[in-house]
Amino acid sequence: MNHVRRILLIEDNPGDARLLREMFVDMGGKQWTLRAESSLAAGIDACHDSVFDIVLLDLSLPDSFGLNTLLGFRAEIVHTPVIVLTGMEDEEIGLQAVQSGAQDYLVKGEINGYLLIRAIVYGIERHQNSEALRRSEEAYRSLINDVFDNSTISIFILDQDFRVVWMNHASEVYFGIPREEIIGQDKRILAKETLECLFEEPSVYTENILRAYETNDYTDHFECHVLGDETRQDRWLEHWSQPIHSGIYAGGRIENYADVTEHKHAKDTLRQVAVLEERQRIARELHDSVTQSIFSANLMAESALRQWSVNPDKAKNLVEQIQQLTSGTLSELRVLLLELRPQTMEQVRLPQLTTLLVNATRSRRNVDIQTDIDDLPSLPADIQLAFYRIMQEALNNIVKHTHATQTRLSLKKSDGGLRLFVEDNGHGFDPLIIPNSSMGMSIMRERAESIHATLEVNSTIGHGTTINVFWKPTGEAGDERARKN
Repeated sequence: MNHVRRILLIEDNPGDARLLREMFVDMGGKQWTLRAESSLAAGIDACHDSVFDIVLLDLSLPDSFGLNTLLGFRAEIVHTPVIVLTGMEDEEIGLQAVQSGAQDYLVKGEINGYLLIRAIVYGIERHQNSEALRRSEEAYRSLINDVFDNSTISIFILDQDFRVVWMNHASEVYFGIPREEIIGQDKRILAKETLECLFEEPSVYTENILRAYETNDYTDHFECHVLGDETRQDRWLEHWSQPIHSGIYAGGRIENYADVTEHKHAKDTLRQVAVLEERQRIARELHDSVTQSIFSANLMAESALRQWSVNPDKAKNLVEQIQQLTSGTLSELRVLLLELRPQTMEQVRLPQLTTLLVNATRSRRNVDIQTDIDDLPSLPADIQLAFYRIMQEALNNIVKHTHATQTRLSLKKSDGGLRLFVEDNGHGFDPLIIPNSSMGMSIMRERAESIHATLEVNSTIGHGTTINVFWKPTGEAGDERARKN
C-alpha cells in the first residue's frame, strides 16, 4: 500500500496514546502518520484544519463522556470514519457507538498491533464502500445525467429488453470502450461477445450477469478483475445491480461497478501483517519450546554422564527421558520448518501434516490427543492450508485456554467431501461472552469461508467444546475430485 494513511487519535491518557503510537511503529510506521489530541474540542479543530483517513476516538475525554462524545464529534465532522476506544467495562457503549455511526470499536487492554491495523483498514474500507453506495443510490434517485456522468462508479441503465440506454464516463474509463459502441446493444449479447474477454475469470462474470437477468432481482455484490491494456487500467470492480420499478425505464435494470482496487491493496497489506505475525509466532515457539527443550536435554545429558558409573539405572532413566524430549522437539522443529517454507507444505499430504502438528502439540504440553485420520488423496493447496490452519488454531486454543485432559481429532472422508472434528473435555465457554468475532474464532471462520467450507463451534461451560468443519468440492473440478476419492 503506497498511500500514507493519516490517523487522528483523540485520547487524553498519555500512556494509552504512547502505547498506540508504538503499535503503529511496530506494524510499519512509514505507512501511517499519527496526530494526537487530548480533548474533543481539539480533535474537532484538527479535523477542520486537516484531512484524516480515520479517527481513533476515546469516549472518555475531559470535555465529553460516553456516547455523547461520538455524537458531539459527528455533529461537527460528518464524513470522516471513526473507531471508538472503550474501557473493558464499556463494551456495551462500544456497540451502541457502532449503531450510531462508528465504523468499529476497540477495547483498551485487548488491542494488539494486528487487531489495530485490521480495524483501521476495514474501517476505512467500510466507510469508502458505504460512501460509494450512498452516492450510487443518490444518483439512481435523481437520474440526472451530470451527477451520473461525474460519478466514480460505473453505471449502466438497461431497458426492459436489456438494451443499454445510457452509460456514464466512468464506464468508458473502466472498460475502455466508447459509449457509442455500447449504447443500443443487448447487454446479454454484449456481456458474452465483448465484455467477457476483459475479465480475468470471464465465465464467472457472465454467469453472474445472466443469472441476475433471469431472476430480474437485486444481486449480491461480487468482485471481478478487469485486465489492463492500452485502453484501460488493471483494476478490481465490485458489481451489483437492481431492477427499475418506475419511470420511463420501468422493467429495466441499473448496474453499478465500483472501483475496489484500493480495497484489494488493503487486503494485501493485511496479508503482509499476517505474515509478520506468523514469523513472530514461530520465533516465540522456537524460544519458548524448542530452545528450552534443547537446554533441558543438555542438562539431563550432563547429569546422565555424571551418573553413568555411580548409578547406571538413573543414568539410563535420564537417557530415556532425553530420547522422549528430543523426539518431541524434533516433531516441533519439523512443523516449524514446514511453516517457514509454505511451498513445502503443499508437497506433504494433509494426514502427514496433521500427524506432525498433533505430535508437536503433545510434546509441548503433554496433551492427550487421540486421532482418527483417513488416508486422504492430495488436496488443492488452498484447501489443505485452510484445514491445517484451522486445526492449528483449534489445538492452540485447547492448549492455552481449555485446561482439557483429553482431546479427540478426526479427519475423515464424508459425504463426498472432507470433515474435520475436534472435541475436548475442557472448561468450555459461553458463546454469549466469547462471540464469534473473537480472534481465535474469527481466524477459524475466515479460513473456512475462504474455501467455502462450513464451520460449527459448540461449547458449554463445564462440558468442553466441539469444532466441526466440512468442505465439499463443487462444479466439474469437484466432481473429478469426488471420483478420485
